[in-house]
Amino acid sequence: MKTNNHSTDELEAKLLSRFGTDNHFTVPEGYFDALSGKVMGRIAERKRRRSLIQRWAAAAALVGCLWAGGMLLENQYNKQTAEAEEIQYIEDALDYSMIDNMSIASYLTEAE
Repeated sequence: MKTNNHSTDELEAKLLSRFGTDNHFTVPEGYFDALSGKVMGRIAERKRRRSLIQRWAAAAALVGCLWAGGMLLENQYNKQTAEAEEIQYIEDALDYSMIDNMSIASYLTEAE
């Protein structure tokens, strides 16, 4: 860190001699009068934008839930259809083989 040999008073004197006491920073006329309206307008715009984003997010969530529900229903339907087809296949095979229920019952009791 550099140390400065100049005292604060000397530095202030140099700055005053170089720049003077005039205020060099200015704003356009009526800037602060219109500033609050601009800020409030931007806040309202952000609220509208946020509201729009929330609506889209809610719609996307709803579509996702509907899609997931549809997939679950389709899966359950496919399971029921597969079970019904399997039962029908077994019944058709038994009908084709012409085995009566008494023969099946006796076979199952003998196997135990």
